Amino acid sequence: MKKLLFCIALALVMCACESGGSQGQGLLSSSGRSGEVLIVCPTHAWNGTLGDSLEAVLMEPNIYLPQAEPMFTLTHVSDNNFSAAYRKIRNIVYFDINSNIEQAKTSVKYNVWAKPQILIRIIAPSMEEATHQLCLNKEEIQWLILSCELKRFQRSHFSRQNFSIDKYLADKWNLHMYIPEEYFTAVKNDTLVWLRKETKDWGQSILIYSQPYTDTAQFSTPYIIALRDSITRHYVFGSVDNSYMKTENNILPPASHYMNHQNHYTIKTEGLWKMEGDYMGGPFVNYTILDTARQRIVTIDGFIYAPRDDKRDLLRQVEAILQATDFENNVAENKK
Repeated sequence: MKKLLFCIALALVMCACESGGSQGQGLLSSSGRSGEVLIVCPTHAWNGTLGDSLEAVLMEPNIYLPQAEPMFTLTHVSDNNFSAAYRKIRNIVYFDINSNIEQAKTSVKYNVWAKPQILIRIIAPSMEEATHQLCLNKEEIQWLILSCELKRFQRSHFSRQNFSIDKYLADKWNLHMYIPEEYFTAVKNDTLVWLRKETKDWGQSILIYSQPYTDTAQFSTPYIIALRDSITRHYVFGSVDNSYMKTENNILPPASHYMNHQNHYTIKTEGLWKMEGDYMGGPFVNYTILDTARQRIVTIDGFIYAPRDDKRDLLRQVEAILQATDFENNVAENKK
């Protein structure tokens, strides 16, 4: 991977963010591979320091995957060759580098040439200033594109719901979820639900469990991992007798951070899991959510097992389900 030049501080808020496109109604459906980002810039810039920085920012490896996989897959086209076919791509980062531009800035528009689509436009008087803008807004740009990718998976989930599972979760757990029709219920009791999707090559799973809220320590990483391990030890087994799932702490310890999930206090934890007593492993993502209306903490934990396949998009499909989850009272309030 090329070396990042002109590195600067953490991302700032984008200079401008506009919610609509300029083309109105009648837009074509967007296209593009999963995780693909089209870069529009002069060829000499792509082959120079700007291309180095783009690879470092947008192809940054996902550290919580067993094998190195880039955050996004980049495709380049020069501005002269930016034809109608390319304008249909779902995620576009467009550079306008012109010495007549007085001030560099970054803006965001949606659904300009196709729908759904995000267009991140960086204008600058020089390649150095364009690279500076990219680095300045690194985390914001990553987050914007990743959010669009997760929403794409959510739209697919909405169109093919497993209504029986959704109804059960609403009635028994007061959870509003969109579970795809390929999922089935592997375990269902008063304290846990385990939802699974299995193919011949890989599997996706979601564990749902809750506890009464008593103390803020329940949102600490050690507590979250200890609770997770206690659940998986009793329910998630390997192919060998007496094998069970546990969190991998030696190779890469899990990490947590706060997020505002559907206006609920939430801790997101990412990490790797392994099968104690067996040769299995993979990534997981865990949302530990405070349900203040019921004074409980709900945990939604997604993990995958895909020994021969890339895991980035499989895990994002699971996280898209987690991100769309809300509590029934919240959904009712939002519909008023």
